[in-house]
Amino acid sequence: MKQRNIDTMGEALGVQYTALFQELASLNLYWKEFLELFATNDKRIARMNKSAPGFFQMLQEQQFETNMSHLARLTDSPKSVGKENLTIQNLPELVTDPGLKAELETFVEDIKEKTKFCRDWRNRRFAHHDLLLATKDSRAKPLEQATKEKIVAAMQAISNMLNVMERFYYKGGCAFHVIAAHNGANTLLYLLGFGVMGRDKMLERINKGDFSGGDTPEQI
Repeated sequence: MKQRNIDTMGEALGVQYTALFQELASLNLYWKEFLELFATNDKRIARMNKSAPGFFQMLQEQQFETNMSHLARLTDSPKSVGKENLTIQNLPELVTDPGLKAELETFVEDIKEKTKFCRDWRNRRFAHHDLLLATKDSRAKPLEQATKEKIVAAMQAISNMLNVMERFYYKGGCAFHVIAAHNGANTLLYLLGFGVMGRDKMLERINKGDFSGGDTPEQI
């Protein structure tokens, strides 16, 4: 894919476009796994809470941070602290067609607006810890609201931008939102169900005075 893009777009654009394409594909995969665990239905939440509530709360917070930071990185300024960044903001300057350049610039402005909330969380909560926020000072400016709908809208806007380039160079497109998850979350939930069911049966036997055991897993 990288070589195809370099051959068609030129070295500079082809390399960065390929990297951004792969980053967006990865983000869609991570986001889908997050949704499978924490934003599908209450039964899944209940199963995780019955299994290891503290661990899954930690995982939820870490994965939320990962997805938000990923979005922020994709839409950052071309340079920070004097160093160049991989970002969708680079793309307009790398294309030679004036019409495509103008269209991409419009997308960049829209995406920057749609992802302001991600950078706010990244800058004041993840990469740094704003003192007023951390100490719950009344003078602290609240973090911008982060919702599932805002994240989906931001990801779709980036997808639309890259698809403008796909159509321009290849007359095709990519539906990033239908990229299949690797079923890790679903498999974990399924196995947790067996574990919770087995533990409940074991406790039921113990409560009846049956200590024969023999069905607990080995320590690993």
